[in-house]
Amino acid sequence: MKTIYCTRCGTAMDQRFVEGRMREVCPHCGHIFYRNPVPAVGVVVSFDGDVVLVQRKFEPRVGCWGLPAGYMELGESAEEAATRECHEETSLLVQINHLLGVYSYGAGDFSGLVIIYAATVMGGELQAGDDAMEVGVFGVDALPNPMAFRTHLQAIERWRQQERLATGPTDALVQPERGVLVRRAHREDDQRILELLTLVPQHDYSSEEMELAAAALFHDRLNDPDRPILVAEVDGAVAGFAALAFRQTFTGWHAAIDDLAVDSVYRRRGLGQALVEAAFRLAQARNCRTLHIDTAQGSPEAQAFYRACGFAEGRVATLWVG
Repeated sequence: MKTIYCTRCGTAMDQRFVEGRMREVCPHCGHIFYRNPVPAVGVVVSFDGDVVLVQRKFEPRVGCWGLPAGYMELGESAEEAATRECHEETSLLVQINHLLGVYSYGAGDFSGLVIIYAATVMGGELQAGDDAMEVGVFGVDALPNPMAFRTHLQAIERWRQQERLATGPTDALVQPERGVLVRRAHREDDQRILELLTLVPQHDYSSEEMELAAAALFHDRLNDPDRPILVAEVDGAVAGFAALAFRQTFTGWHAAIDDLAVDSVYRRRGLGQALVEAAFRLAQARNCRTLHIDTAQGSPEAQAFYRACGFAEGRVATLWVG
């Protein structure tokens, strides 16, 4: 390992076990040199429904394909760094839409984190920059091989799921005969969702801390394709909601309804059924095998409702999707 010299006094640093790991420590003045990763940024750029990828010109993973990405520089925000890196590698001018995720990679001295955004093209002409061998546009089901990084594949998959959610049947699942509209939750629905959460028996939001935690979780889930929130409207008023979760196992994708509540004023008007139907359709769109819901804390009336929706009896009721 290359010798590290103390930035305070110039003495060669020693390796010592400090604060739970080996670190460089100055034997003269005691200064500890902390190795902190430099955050990297990347973008999944939507290009006519496909994604823009770059063939890497330099190590690591030279010759492999990946997202436009690179390290942040001092004085930049993460969003500014992402747009700069994209322009340098693809010559495209892009607009950041939202955060896809923050991913850890590597191990030991070769570890770090990458912040990846979703973006759309605003200008420029697609062509490889100086630090790219080639640039191209690929469908998410026809990505080039080999891809450079696991984290890039994770971000592309999340982007794919968000695109499905954005165009899926739950955007406008309407039952005109009942006047019920089921849609994805919007940011301005937060206070109404918090009010409806008080109707969920297994939750206690009596304290301010719990309410703040619930509000933070709501906003965290808004752009998460694996944890969507659906709301049911009657005459433009949010009268119920369902929080869903999707997970992938070795046997395929599975869906669950984490929480479901309908305002008592609007019950027996088909809102609960509409929310379950929307969850079922979304599970179908995700190729899920099953849709689950925990009925243990529900009232006998609620358990009867789930049976009427087709769920098998049990502490965790199951509805087979495909």
